[in-house]
Amino acid sequence: MTRSMFRSAPDGVDNRLHRARLAGAIAIGLFCAGPLIAQAQPVHADKAGTRAVGQQQQQSATDQDTSKAKKKKTKAGTQQKNATKLSTVVVTGIRSSLMSAQDRKRNADQIIESVTALDIGALPDRTVTDTLSRMSGVTVDRFAAPGDADHPSAEGSGIQIRGMSQVRAELNGGDVFSANSGRGLSWQDVPSELLSGVDIYMDPNAAIPEGGIGGTVNLRTRLPFDQKGRMMAFNFGVNSGDLSHKGKPSASFLYSNRWQTENHGEFGALFDVAYSGMQSRSDGVQNEPYLRRTDPALLAGTNFNQVYVSDGVDWRTLDFTRKRIGLDGALQWRPNDKFEISTQALRSSYTMSWIEHAAFFNDSGPTYDGSEISGTSTGILPAAGTQFTYSPTGVFQSGYLTSNSWRGALAGNGVRFETDTRDNQQFTVTTDWSTKFKWNISDDTVLNGGVQFVKSTSRSQDFTVFDALYLPGFYIDETRQTHPLISITPSDYVDNKANYFWSAAMDHVDSEWAMERAYHLDLKHYFEDSSWARSLAFGARTTNLDEVDHYSPYNWGALTDNWLTIPNSATGTGLADLGHYLPNDSTWYSFSNFFRGNLSVPSMYFPVLSLAQNRLAAYDSLKTVEGAGGWTPYGDYQPGDLNIQSEKTQALYGVLFFGSPNGFMDGNVGVRVVRTASDVDGHVQYPDLASNNVSQAMKDEYHGQSEPYTGGRTYTNVLPSLNLNMHLTNDLQWRWAVSKAMSRPTFDQLKGYVSLGATANTANTAITGWTGTAGNPNLKPMVAKQFDTSLEWYFNATGHIYGTWFMKNIANYISEGVETVQYGSQDFTVTRPYNHGTGRVRGAQFSYQQFFHFLPGWLQGFGVQTNYTYVHSVGGVNAGAQYSVPLPMVGLSKNAFNFIVMYDHGPWSGRLAWNWRSQYLLSTTDAGSHLPVWAGKRGALDASLFYRFSKNIQVGLRLNNLNNARTRVLMGPTVYTDGFVDPTLYTRGTFVTDRRAELLIRMKL
Repeated sequence: MTRSMFRSAPDGVDNRLHRARLAGAIAIGLFCAGPLIAQAQPVHADKAGTRAVGQQQQQSATDQDTSKAKKKKTKAGTQQKNATKLSTVVVTGIRSSLMSAQDRKRNADQIIESVTALDIGALPDRTVTDTLSRMSGVTVDRFAAPGDADHPSAEGSGIQIRGMSQVRAELNGGDVFSANSGRGLSWQDVPSELLSGVDIYMDPNAAIPEGGIGGTVNLRTRLPFDQKGRMMAFNFGVNSGDLSHKGKPSASFLYSNRWQTENHGEFGALFDVAYSGMQSRSDGVQNEPYLRRTDPALLAGTNFNQVYVSDGVDWRTLDFTRKRIGLDGALQWRPNDKFEISTQALRSSYTMSWIEHAAFFNDSGPTYDGSEISGTSTGILPAAGTQFTYSPTGVFQSGYLTSNSWRGALAGNGVRFETDTRDNQQFTVTTDWSTKFKWNISDDTVLNGGVQFVKSTSRSQDFTVFDALYLPGFYIDETRQTHPLISITPSDYVDNKANYFWSAAMDHVDSEWAMERAYHLDLKHYFEDSSWARSLAFGARTTNLDEVDHYSPYNWGALTDNWLTIPNSATGTGLADLGHYLPNDSTWYSFSNFFRGNLSVPSMYFPVLSLAQNRLAAYDSLKTVEGAGGWTPYGDYQPGDLNIQSEKTQALYGVLFFGSPNGFMDGNVGVRVVRTASDVDGHVQYPDLASNNVSQAMKDEYHGQSEPYTGGRTYTNVLPSLNLNMHLTNDLQWRWAVSKAMSRPTFDQLKGYVSLGATANTANTAITGWTGTAGNPNLKPMVAKQFDTSLEWYFNATGHIYGTWFMKNIANYISEGVETVQYGSQDFTVTRPYNHGTGRVRGAQFSYQQFFHFLPGWLQGFGVQTNYTYVHSVGGVNAGAQYSVPLPMVGLSKNAFNFIVMYDHGPWSGRLAWNWRSQYLLSTTDAGSHLPVWAGKRGALDASLFYRFSKNIQVGLRLNNLNNARTRVLMGPTVYTDGFVDPTLYTRGTFVTDRRAELLIRMKL
């Protein structure tokens, strides 16, 4: 039953109702620049007919009515009949997509956001994450992986809805996930070319599967019956970046047809294939943590009794390549007007690799382990005869750095740096097969059901080769606003291979496999004789998911070092220098055009790329230069690398859809009850001290052994929901939503593993730190009590203004925590996820969209889309600190904003889109700094321009990151064991990525 049948109040409605509607309309008009909107009103009557056509073409995602059941609703039929008397305007391009998306939002049973691509392969942006980032309430991470502060990306990796990263991903209403993503979807795996649209459910009704307290994202693909008849479409493009200078193609092809038979009804078939390639580059410069220092040499010449000094600066370049292939096939059969069945299969393969050249500080100065400083009397100091300069608050600004750390037989006073060549490769395949049916049992009762099979596999390999040197005359100037100035003296010191030595190698491998089987059955009955009850829906859903992960530790091993020398070395230092040992396996890397030429950093010698790209072959070379013990490639997976998880869910729901007799209000009320049972099998992995110069008793106790670790829990959640919609006028509606939602812990958080490590001193003679990381199989799900209200004005077919206020009270909030646990004879400081009590999120959304039809001539093609989201949260702790400090929730920006200028007139269409989000917490404990790290505010400008030669041929140009947006990462606050808190957020890193261009052609037959 369409909601439109309730919009027009019958004659004789109470005058108070009319006054309430009129007052609401006036309030909205004043609030939303009424004079401008008023000029657009003359086109409203023309667009009404078009909106009715749009309603026929696209049903609400949660509306399971059939065409025959709709015909029974006489009032809806009357409205449709009246609508056909209005003039119908045929629209294409941006307008048609906006019209369809707005119609879905307006007629949905709850608060949603929607994007529709009526043209094949024509989502507004080249990736799913970019498309999502334009939608109200949605923000996107611009990093290679969520929480990775060292590797920004040209494409987004994760999304948040209203600041929450607990987002459920769906494909055509069913589950979808990537084996390496924890529980949800690696959004970069999805070919946007295969999608017909995206819907975001901010608040559920009970019929929508549970799992997202932030919201639910449903990716929609096409079915044969979505098209009127035969259709063929082809898209081709080439994209390139101004840093990578490598063009990569993309292409897609779709064929769809439907056939009417004389005796067996109608058949439909669809096939869609998409390929997309991309290569990009990012440059970054980073600061080591700023630590409180009281060394006399650092205080000399100042009036401070303590200062804050960074250990040094790092710089890196990352070259990223990805290839994505998507296949989609669907069959539909409608033997009669009572029954329909469809089956659909989608396969997405994603191949990614990145190569990094990084030069980073590696001296043994003061370190921050998350709670205290060690080594304050040694390490980084001003070079002889110099002093550091500081800001008025005592923060390091500039100076020449030296180190008094132990350096074996080496001479000089430089600071130690390592250069590494790193190769990371990943391959992910996700396959989804689902079969659904719809049966009109009678004119008033509809039965829906389906079965779904999802399988995802992922493999990755990460290998790094390091060399090292001591840089003399190392100077840093932090007074520049954008990035530090770096130099060394003499500058040609880095030109001599003999000043470098082969230092270490590290490899890591993992493989993940996940499979789910899901079944659902839904029954909906329409009430013909009730004045207020419209329909009743109830159903059941069950899932069975298994995941098997093999995940090796990061297998680091020294080659040569001050404490691991080789006999009779060529230079007498005991180190394998690059000039005499494997001289052909190192090469000069120039960091050319670094930061587009705006920053000069020292170029250096690095291990050759071919060495890093084949870790097994690299061993044959590296073992000839390493000291005793050395590095050995990781071989077969060990018992401690294995983690097995299973999860079974059973859910029942019931929803009553209702509406007042006068059409003023409609809505739904329901409850969903879901039971979850999980089992986890894993291991505790102990450190291996065989290569350390510690006592034999300690080596015997910690020799890399493992022991079983199991867990899991069963829980039931009752999730009620209420959605109301009051139609103040034909075009003004006021929604209210109250619900309870839940999100299960991710599989990463539930892993049954404890990985224990031991950190040795510089001489490798004693263990100075016993630490560990772990999962928590006994976590409870996060649960949120939610409230939303939304006032929405749809003043024409593509124009709206709405404002939403929302609140979420969250229980069982999951964040990282630290505990001290004894394993063997030692106490280990173990970091793992816990349910840390409660959190609260509240905020508001505002959206405005309009084409300026009232302007003369070609100017009427202009339009504007804009939305703003404000989110405030309380919750989260600093996992690394013994004395915790309040932090917001991870991934939550307080402010997010989109402003888009559109043009669609004649053969031309285009967009100029600005996307901005404020600072947000990226991770409570960064692996490198042991501090909370934050992504700084960032705004990016994108554009597109298309020209339609005919109704079947269109060419265009897409441009991304026109403003050369920089990604800034911050770190802090810093908490010390004596209770002192340094609240300063210091700059951790600044990165630039490609400005990208893509040339496209679209053809449809």
